[in-house]
Amino acid sequence: MIYSFKGMIPVIHESAFVHPLATVTGDVIIGANVYIGPGAAIRGDFGTIIIEDGCNVQENCTIHMFPGVTVLLKENAHIGHGAIIHGAEIGKNCLVGMNAVLMDDVILGDECIVGALSFIKAKNKYHLEV
Repeated sequence: MIYSFKGMIPVIHESAFVHPLATVTGDVIIGANVYIGPGAAIRGDFGTIIIEDGCNVQENCTIHMFPGVTVLLKENAHIGHGAIIHGAEIGKNCLVGMNAVLMDDVILGDECIVGALSFIKAKNKYHLEV
């Protein structure tokens, strides 16, 4: 279901797939070739959510934030089943494992992997070292 919130209507690219049992609310931008699975809650009610091209947000994920924050999933980020992204930035080609939780102001650099059931506390920055 797609819902407006305080006059903000989600913008979803025509090539994106949003499952009918997912909920997308408010200030949300979903790019090309994005997959949003059933039970996902994408809540742009307090801030902005940008999901760039090629991202995959699987079943029962929650994406949300504190007021005034922007959540960014960069190109080809993959968010595993049941994961929670709360006020974080996810880099390009990242994988967030099933039921992982990333809290506010976390910055996950490009090509990082967060294991299933992990918890990353607020205000941490992780980058892949080459």
